[in-house]
Amino acid sequence: MSYEKDQMEKFLKGDGSSDRLDIPLLKYMWDASPLAFMTTKESYHEYFKKISVLQSFSDNEIRLFTKFLHRREFAVNEVIFRQGDSGYGFYFIFSGSVNIYANQQIQTDDLGDLVIRLEKRQYFGEMGLLEDFNRRSATVVAAESTVLLGIFKPDLERMLEIYPVLGAKFLRETALIMANRMGQLTREILTLKKKVKDLEQRV
Repeated sequence: MSYEKDQMEKFLKGDGSSDRLDIPLLKYMWDASPLAFMTTKESYHEYFKKISVLQSFSDNEIRLFTKFLHRREFAVNEVIFRQGDSGYGFYFIFSGSVNIYANQQIQTDDLGDLVIRLEKRQYFGEMGLLEDFNRRSATVVAAESTVLLGIFKPDLERMLEIYPVLGAKFLRETALIMANRMGQLTREILTLKKKVKDLEQRV
């Protein structure tokens, strides 16, 4: 069973908090203070301030946002989710890297074709939050020892209930991620079409 499936089963049983990222307020305030440079380890605050889609968030908004995240360590080759699974989560890579595979053969152990490797501060899985009845279009596997920070549909729903402005802001940023990815895909398709047309003219 993939991590995402396991996590959603916990939510359904009312136990979705076992791996929740829970940063004490005083620690977070210290991490956000000018004196935080004295520590060598990157704090969650510093990490999220460097994530491009969250740069419009204030320090307090980032602190509130982290309350809805889950932290999970993955061993090398551990599956986060599989192609065809129902999608529920959006993930930030806190450390390590993941491989994304597509074209997996159904009912086989073959992962398919390696499409891309994502590394620290990159993110994936946004469709799982925004689209109802989403099916994962790829398999994601830890390429090395990796720490992910994930947010799931029940977390987002709770955020929208408790902090509607924060939830709406996060939804807007997530929609922008999707729009940017679609724009990039469109440009790649147009480039491929031009290359095919050029090749046809040479024949």
